[in-house]
Amino acid sequence: MLAVHARYRGRSSRRADLVARSAQALATLPGVGTFDVLGVEDICAVVESPESVCDLVMALLSDGDWAIGIGVLPESNSAATTKSVATGSLPRQARAGIVKATVQDHPKEISTDIEAVFALLGQVLQKRTMEGREATSLVRRGLNQNEAAEALGISKQAVSQRLQAAGWQAETAGWQLAVNLLKRADRPSP
Repeated sequence: MLAVHARYRGRSSRRADLVARSAQALATLPGVGTFDVLGVEDICAVVESPESVCDLVMALLSDGDWAIGIGVLPESNSAATTKSVATGSLPRQARAGIVKATVQDHPKEISTDIEAVFALLGQVLQKRTMEGREATSLVRRGLNQNEAAEALGISKQAVSQRLQAAGWQAETAGWQLAVNLLKRADRPSP
């Protein structure tokens, strides 16, 4: 079972409202359960699949104001316990952009590898321009480059250039690597 815990680290003066609204918005992502709002800054939800975990973590990293904990408890059917593992993986003073993972009943290396791939993905996302964000958002939703070009009112070549500058190939490779690591982590240890 998989869970994600996120702690808001931004500067909003109305952080409780922002955190509650963020929890509602993030719960609309496919495979993401309802978030528990834990105090003023923290939210936590069980997530159905490694793909959904990656989509959720990428959304939080893109925002730039969240510290993120991932909990993986293979063979568990307890949402509360899995959420507790996710919450326990995130140090109290973790800063925005940090992803910490705890995988129960597996060697520590798998947690470290999950953290490393999200650190690399975070770097790709941080360097992205607004134009790059627009192009990658459309392609991520399933549009091809011609359709994205039409939606943006630019040429296919311009979309291709934006995707290249935005690190789209690195993002898709990193996303797949993260999914593969989470799938391995969510299986019982041999």
